[in-house]
This record gives sequence, structure tokens and C-alpha cells, in this order.
Amino acid sequence: MSEHRYGDERIVDWLNQERDWSYPRNVPYHPRSDSHGGAQCRYFVDDLLYESDAIREAAAAGELVYQEDYEVGEGGLSWNTDLVIGPPADSVQVSLDGDREMAQADPAEIYLAADAKSIMTEHQKARRNRQRDINSFADIMHHHHEKALTAGILLVNLAEQFDSPLRDPDDITDHVHIERIVGEIIQMFDSINRSEGEISANLDGAGVVVVRHSNLIDDIGDTELVTEPPAPQPDDRIHYRTLVQQMADWMETRFLS
Repeated sequence: MSEHRYGDERIVDWLNQERDWSYPRNVPYHPRSDSHGGAQCRYFVDDLLYESDAIREAAAAGELVYQEDYEVGEGGLSWNTDLVIGPPADSVQVSLDGDREMAQADPAEIYLAADAKSIMTEHQKARRNRQRDINSFADIMHHHHEKALTAGILLVNLAEQFDSPLRDPDDITDHVHIERIVGEIIQMFDSINRSEGEISANLDGAGVVVVRHSNLIDDIGDTELVTEPPAPQPDDRIHYRTLVQQMADWMETRFLS
């Protein structure tokens, strides 16, 4: 069996692949595409399966499924959720999808929901918006599914330059004081009120993945995972792998025991 690679490493592989977008120009990351969030959530599913025997056994037995882009609620109290996990609404056939032995289908009930966001450029403007997104996601999810676990996954860019496909090709953004700003963003997300394992309207967990990604065509293949400060450290509750362990533990005790 090959060594498991967590989602924080695998999203770097994703960013290191050149893609052919139907947008103004070829770049690995495009802010109007949801494919990076989808990839991050699928890696999160794989990490939960790796982390927990109980989750893996329930999934293999067809007792847990995952679904992407799942609409929760209606009207003003609705949310298009990147990922939900729960028992299937109908019987499912489990087949090995790469390393993901969990069927993709609509759940009858939501045990865990995750929203994947990113701040790759214009950090000062984006950080408040992403914080509001995560808080709203948790609030709406718990309004409809009180016991569901809610997880926010945030991808943050530490590169000093970024080529946004929403700007002119020669208009490259320079990120001034980027280490200080990324440190502030991490503190902001770490300060979001948490449920602390109790059933509440608060967010249950958050994990921040820090990368250095310029989006410049000449730099494709050079994206790297940042592990030194200001990135979260392994013992921090905001560290991505801490989030995985926490969600796996709480999912076991709340739904699978």
C-alpha cells in the first residue's frame, strides 16, 4: 500500500498542473472556477477515510456516501455546499474510485459538511469576505442539520506575485507585506467561534493550507506547500491535518459509535 499523502500536499500537485481553461488564458488557478475547491474536498474525504477505521468501514459497507455541490435549504436560508457526507438516501454500489472507497450519492442525512475557500490575491479585501462565508455556511448548515459537523478549509497564497486571469496579462499583482498579512488571516480564521465538540450553531473546525503559488505560466511546477511560520504548525488547531483528525474523531463519536 502506498504511503498516504494528505490533501495539503495534494492540492500543491493540483496547482502544479497546467490546465486548459475556457477563460482568457491558461493558468492553473482561476477564481471563477470551483475545480480547486472540489479537488480540496475530495482530498479531504480521502484523508478522513485514511484517518478513521470506522469511517472507512462504514463507507466500504455502503453506509456512508459523499456528494459535491450539494444544495442545503431553500431561498434565503440555502447554501450550495462544496461537500457533504452522510448515510445514503438509497442503496449504493461501492466501487474503488482511485483510492476513494466511498460511493458518491445524495445523503439521507448530513453528518459532516465542508466548505473550501481560497485567498490567492487581494488578501486585504478577500479575507473578510471569506470569514463571512465560513460563518454563514456554519450558521445555515446548522439551521437545517443541527447535529452536522461543519468544517472550513481555506487555501491561502504566500507568493509575492500573482497573475490573475481577471486582469490584463501584463498586470501582475505584487503582494506587499505578504507574510504579515497571511499571518493575520490565519489568526482571523483561528478566532472564529468553535463548537468545541458540542452541538451548536458555531463552526466545528477550520484548517488553513498555505501555499506559494504565483500563477505565472513560467512558474508552473514550482508551487510549494509552506510549512514554516506564518503557516499553521502541527499542534495548532487551525492546521489542516489537525482538522482532519478532529473531524474524524467527532464523526466517529457522534454518528458511528
